[in-house]
Amino acid sequence: MKYTKVVGFEDIKVSLIMVWKNISKCFYAALAFFAIGIILTLNQGIDNTYTATTNLYCTISGDMTEASNNVQIFSAYASLIKSNRVAERAVSIMGNTNISARYVQSMITYTPSANGINLELRATSTNSKEAVEVVNAVASAFVEEMRMMTNSDAIRVLNVATDAYMSGNGVTSLWKRRIVLFVLGFAFMAVFIFTKELFSDKLRSIDQCLLTDDDIILGIIPEIEEPNEK
Repeated sequence: MKYTKVVGFEDIKVSLIMVWKNISKCFYAALAFFAIGIILTLNQGIDNTYTATTNLYCTISGDMTEASNNVQIFSAYASLIKSNRVAERAVSIMGNTNISARYVQSMITYTPSANGINLELRATSTNSKEAVEVVNAVASAFVEEMRMMTNSDAIRVLNVATDAYMSGNGVTSLWKRRIVLFVLGFAFMAVFIFTKELFSDKLRSIDQCLLTDDDIILGIIPEIEEPNEK
């Protein structure tokens, strides 16, 4: 008799029941992952993150054609804010600093408005003063870069950042990472138990048995009628 493993509903059902019966193992695995997370982050510094913002805008002056062209240029070249060229110019503006252009690029994010006239620029750092300095330097660098490219001063800084707000709590972020490891540990063990049971060699259905010509039939179990069926 040939045994054929065909995964069916009964296999999935039994595998899920097996996971439920071994739920304690899933929690043990989760606690192990959680403990590993605590050990790995035990000596990790807890730093809050701060974000400073400023705004750039495109002046609407002159005839409608010129104004429309300025807005289109502003929208088209907004991605230059994160370019290495602008980052290097920003470092130069800040003067005596240990901040690299690559680090400046990693700090910067921006969000253009729907009308394309203004844009919010943000710099995020674990140092609030550094965030303010970088966002202002990048804003100035971008305005200067656009002036050189378009020979126009249509792009300007709307407001200069003076302080930064706390955008990330270091303690909260640390515990979030540990909780993620807890969940991963639980999921890992649950998937392991489910997969092991699902693809085991256990016979759960007569459909998984296939009679071949080489098999020798020793006997057949007769069907017995129940007394109430006579």
